[in-house]
Amino acid sequence: MAKSSASKSSLARTVLGKIYAVIFSAAVALICAASFGLNLKFESVKEDIYAANSYFKFFIKERALAVGNELKLIEKYIGARDFNIKDIFDFSLKDNPEYKAFFIANEQGEIEFASDENLRSKYSAFFLSKPWQSEPTDKILRSEFMFNKGDAPSRFIAKKIKGGKTLAVLVCFTAIYEEFARKHEEYGVKSFVIDKNGKILFHQDSELVLEHKSIFDLYDLSADYLDSREVKIAKFGSLSSDIYYVQKIPDIDFAVVSYYPMGKFIKENLLFLTLCAAFFIVGAFFTFYCVKFFKNSVIKPVLSIKNLLAKTARGEELKVCAKLCEIEEFEQIVGGIVQIYGDYNAKKAKFEDDSHKFGFLFEKGPFILLLIDAKSGAITRASAKALEFYGLSSEEIRQKNLAQLNASNLIDVKIEQEGEVQIYETSQFTANGEIRQVRISKQNYELNNGEKIGFCIVKDVTQSNILKKNAQKQNEIAAYSPLFSIVWKDRLIGEIANVSDNIERVLGYKKSEIFSSEFDFKNVIHPDDLGRLTNEFNIKFSLFNAASLKKGHESLQACRLIRKNLEVINCSVFIKFISKDGRTVDEVIGYFIESELVANLSSESGTNVLKRLTDEKEDAHKNTILNLFANANEGVAIVGLNGVFLEANEAFCKITGYTKDEAVGKPSNLLKSGVHDAKFYINMWKSLLKSGFYSGEIYNKRKNGEIYLERLSIVAVYSGAKPSYFVAAFHELPWKEPEAKPDESKAKEQE
Repeated sequence: MAKSSASKSSLARTVLGKIYAVIFSAAVALICAASFGLNLKFESVKEDIYAANSYFKFFIKERALAVGNELKLIEKYIGARDFNIKDIFDFSLKDNPEYKAFFIANEQGEIEFASDENLRSKYSAFFLSKPWQSEPTDKILRSEFMFNKGDAPSRFIAKKIKGGKTLAVLVCFTAIYEEFARKHEEYGVKSFVIDKNGKILFHQDSELVLEHKSIFDLYDLSADYLDSREVKIAKFGSLSSDIYYVQKIPDIDFAVVSYYPMGKFIKENLLFLTLCAAFFIVGAFFTFYCVKFFKNSVIKPVLSIKNLLAKTARGEELKVCAKLCEIEEFEQIVGGIVQIYGDYNAKKAKFEDDSHKFGFLFEKGPFILLLIDAKSGAITRASAKALEFYGLSSEEIRQKNLAQLNASNLIDVKIEQEGEVQIYETSQFTANGEIRQVRISKQNYELNNGEKIGFCIVKDVTQSNILKKNAQKQNEIAAYSPLFSIVWKDRLIGEIANVSDNIERVLGYKKSEIFSSEFDFKNVIHPDDLGRLTNEFNIKFSLFNAASLKKGHESLQACRLIRKNLEVINCSVFIKFISKDGRTVDEVIGYFIESELVANLSSESGTNVLKRLTDEKEDAHKNTILNLFANANEGVAIVGLNGVFLEANEAFCKITGYTKDEAVGKPSNLLKSGVHDAKFYINMWKSLLKSGFYSGEIYNKRKNGEIYLERLSIVAVYSGAKPSYFVAAFHELPWKEPEAKPDESKAKEQE
């Protein structure tokens, strides 16, 4: 009973844990969705705050500049002839309602002129205090703000003029409040202005201004709040619960604070928040319902089935258990369990029989077989043939892991999948140190006890791989060979029996075209050579049938062939007769050798170069070198990865003045002229190593010291994915003066 209870508790935790995980995931998703929705709305509010703040920064700065420009303009009029000071000031006051009065004070601070005489006595003490005595003459001067209950803040904006006098205008900032109200209607965002110390200068709540409140009375701010460029939310406990943004106005020591009441934000999104709360409540109810449903409908039936299986293991009658339950579906489950149990016993018996037969293959079979642990790779059993192949005893091989037999890294091995079988080739060590190429086919099986084993069939493919590589190499050599062959059945230019694989490269015809009934080889032989070649063949053919010394009657002569693209090539053709009985000709083989290709291979020291490169990749390297060496007017050199000349042709020697023996083995900077700086050569090598190609004009130096201009092309020749060497081809260009280096140009300019 204790064991059953423990099992039931474990199952309950497992199933209910899944339910809670799903519900928790749904709750997290709902929270994320709600957060995303609120974030979108919050971002919209932030955009409005940014817009309002930017507008007021611009508005206040422009207003300040406008007043300064007005004073500068009036200063010019004051210095002009026939100046009527009263008319100028009256016009300015009428044009700018915010201007209350203009004043001109002398160096002693005495007011010499006031556009409003009623204000002269009120502000005479201010001017007598000489507030701007130490300020420079070209600066726009500003006084502290003056606050009157019920009025907008006002201040003097002044400028020093000629004669040590001061021109000042009294400005009442009513327009700012009008803009505050207008932008609040447009954006729904409120704003106010503070000075550099945080004191509130303009606010729609005039009490805050008159009581000399600061921004620190409204929000809990850090000392560097003016340097922040982020929208912030007022901390808990602040006087105002707002979303606010503070930005300085450059040059005038003001800052604009734009804010959006948090209460308004919550009110606007109340419906959305209510829906989210409703979803949470519904989710909680759904969680309760699901837990109850799974307890009664899933957990209890599953535990009952588990108890039934335990009774089956003890040999109790299943029918008795079935009678104890009135659920119809339960009888079906019991029948299924009985069927599964019967199938299991049958498979177990079959497995034991197969194991007996399988053991015979390990002891007497001709195959290299290994049994391994599927998880660790440890070898658990090896066939007699495997012990012979690896040269190990049964105890020695069981102490090894399959990976310990490998001579190569399996990361670089390509694994093929055929159904459940993994097939790959690798190299493995034998006891005598020999490395063998093997092909391994591995399939994993799971035993009744849950253990997983790997069954491996190992096949030695060392010899077959060597044969494949040799055949591939021969095919590659044949494909680019200057020799190609055609086999006729019984006479020259009759029915073609076979052709060499490189026939398409040489003549341009595909094999399918050559073997078609419409193809006639007579059309390939040049008309001027067809008769001569045919007559020569007929003579040799007759002599072959009559003569006893057969080899002397084989034919070798020159002829011209016409490619599919109508290009004419010169060839040497060797005709050989094949006879099974020594009397009649069964086949005629024509061996054709391209004269031009053979000449290219032997000219310009190309043969020596190709011989050195044969051990790499003959197919790709031969084409590259032959194409470059075919043009005898261009200098061609082979350069190693270390920058040393490996080979050079006659044109190279003719242009540079160095003999082949003098150049080969020397570094390529043998030709360095000194015209180009180190950066030029670094960039050239970077381009070459990155793209495998470089082309450009370069100044080099001959052996006699003469500097010349050439067009240089360098190609990297690869072996696999890495460059093996470089091929450089160049030809001389008409002389032109090299461009001056930057340092030389500067020196000439200084002279």
